[in-house]
Amino acid sequence: MYEADLVFASGEGNFLPLVDVWIVIDVLRATTVITRWFELGGTELYPVKTPDEARKLVLELKDRGSSPLLMGEINGLRPEGFDLGNSPTDLTYELIQEHYCGVMSTTNGTVALNEAVMSGSPVIASSFRNFSACLDYALKLGNKIGFLCSGRKKRPSWEDTLCAGAMLEKLNRNNEVSMSDSANIALTLWRGRGENLLEFVKQSNHAKYLATINYSHDVKFACECDVSTVVPMLEDDNKGHIILRSVSGSARPYHQGHEFIKPDARIEENNNFTKKDPFEELLSYVKKR
Repeated sequence: MYEADLVFASGEGNFLPLVDVWIVIDVLRATTVITRWFELGGTELYPVKTPDEARKLVLELKDRGSSPLLMGEINGLRPEGFDLGNSPTDLTYELIQEHYCGVMSTTNGTVALNEAVMSGSPVIASSFRNFSACLDYALKLGNKIGFLCSGRKKRPSWEDTLCAGAMLEKLNRNNEVSMSDSANIALTLWRGRGENLLEFVKQSNHAKYLATINYSHDVKFACECDVSTVVPMLEDDNKGHIILRSVSGSARPYHQGHEFIKPDARIEENNNFTKKDPFEELLSYVKKR
């Protein structure tokens, strides 16, 4: 029997329950960028909590003979002196061939990764793009799975909770699972998403904000599901830093033989999900608590 727990948002002082493995989610946009980094052939990616830490680490890595790419965001925008912002569509194969190593600092996602690693459990970075591969790998590491949604400004986010719900649906469909209340809420949200995932995600505050700064295309990109089998996992670099490396997979659809899923296609058609309870169940569930 599996157990599933979920934390809605990262933040200083959050209590993380004991689990066998953490799956960290920041759909818009950190874990989507991380997934894309490894899809395009990147080999090392350092997630740090602040832009200043990132700049300092870049200098340290250059002293070691590396040529890291510095990327990230503050309030969705590229910080001063950074090579790139936090857009997955800005990453290219040619760029990563020049910089096999990257350093990344974001407002929520890299903070959540650093928070999760302090628990002492293995940590995987997941997005819609690679959620099935990440869940399958996590199940090899233990029976108690934790989902840490990065959230936004230390509060829950629509899209991260939804992505966790997609993984919980897959887990619940194939196994006997004991779920926490928070995990049940995420699963209910996923089951009530309707016909069009992209339009549902566009309802989130973060997606609306990205539209105001001309990054709506990133929302569409982030809603492509199971187009990748990379599994980014945190390791210790033995020099006092944590580093992400892909422990499995490549940039190919999760189910071999299937074409890439269009962002507005129903995920059930490619993952054998079945439509269940309507979205109203979420409101009913919350009212009963």
